[in-house]
Amino acid sequence: MDSSSEHPVWSRNLHTARTVRGWDPLRLAQETAYAVGRGATETPRSLVRRIRDWEAGRYGPGERYLLPLARVLDVPPEDLAVGARAKRVEADRIRATSAHLVSLDGTPDGTDLVPAAVRAARTARTAARSCASPDVVSAAAEALQVAGWLAFDADEHVLARRLTSASVVTARAGGDRGGELFALAQLAMHDAHEHRPSQAHQVCEHVLDQKLSPRLACLFELRLARAHGQSNTPVRALATLRRARSRFQEGAGDHDPHWTWWIVDSELTCHEAMIHVDDGRWDRAQELFASAREHCPPHNPRGPLIYAVHQLHALVRLRAWTAAQEVLTTAVVPLVGQVRSGRVDAVLARTARLGAEASAPAPFRELMRVAVAAVR
Repeated sequence: MDSSSEHPVWSRNLHTARTVRGWDPLRLAQETAYAVGRGATETPRSLVRRIRDWEAGRYGPGERYLLPLARVLDVPPEDLAVGARAKRVEADRIRATSAHLVSLDGTPDGTDLVPAAVRAARTARTAARSCASPDVVSAAAEALQVAGWLAFDADEHVLARRLTSASVVTARAGGDRGGELFALAQLAMHDAHEHRPSQAHQVCEHVLDQKLSPRLACLFELRLARAHGQSNTPVRALATLRRARSRFQEGAGDHDPHWTWWIVDSELTCHEAMIHVDDGRWDRAQELFASAREHCPPHNPRGPLIYAVHQLHALVRLRAWTAAQEVLTTAVVPLVGQVRSGRVDAVLARTARLGAEASAPAPFRELMRVAVAAVR
């Protein structure tokens, strides 16, 4: 075969991958037919003609053969795909990696996801820069957002902000409004965590000036409520939170982004508790954290644990040792080894120091040692 540059890249890639393995077209046809399995509609002999046509650049592998070919030759599918399909394959690959990282998020197997997520995000961003496909750019924005979230939950906030800001820019460049809003909501979350209310306020006001569904308006009003609470305006914060609840009660719409699934009543209650934390009302805060725990959906163990460690911290602030020990025993120690979260670890460490400084009873201190040890 003449493998000069007049042939398409994908056809040259196919020829190179085959010859590197030392296979002739018949051997590749046999391996590909076996990989396709029962879905094969051609014999290896007839498939040889297709392979020769592919390598000559006359046309490219169809959907039936693209992935099996890539698998037997051990090359990325996009290397063998033609035009728009190559871009679609690349976007699907990026999204599959992001979905896999999300599936491990918070699980004991997901203890060191941040480096892998950062590598995946950088690779995706490089692909987006070299490809004019909006689908690839959108997938890259999602990869950056996922990496930013994982860095946030790992308590690596400088990295989290950098990745999430890159996600905003990438989504905006690709015209992905849903992805941009997701990343902006995550930026506002960072601002609340790091007590930067003016920055969160700017983000939320900018978004809320746009036309939003009730569920999206709820999300950004929730972030705005936290910003008001950290600006020493608790009355305004609670009024904004009530407006967010009203939006939430309107229900989810058919056009709401898939990522708004996490906006549930217990999450709103938790944010109401955090407003009281910012106001120094630890008694009311711990009551609301308890309510969030009670009403948290069962499919997400991170939620109950986060609510529990915040309730625990509030109870230690109040020197309510009996109630704090009960929360430790029933809600923190049973879950802390099952959920990986740097944010949880940080709150537990602060609570342990606070208990030691307050001369907490010995049984409480011992349970705290058990909880802190479980996250190491």
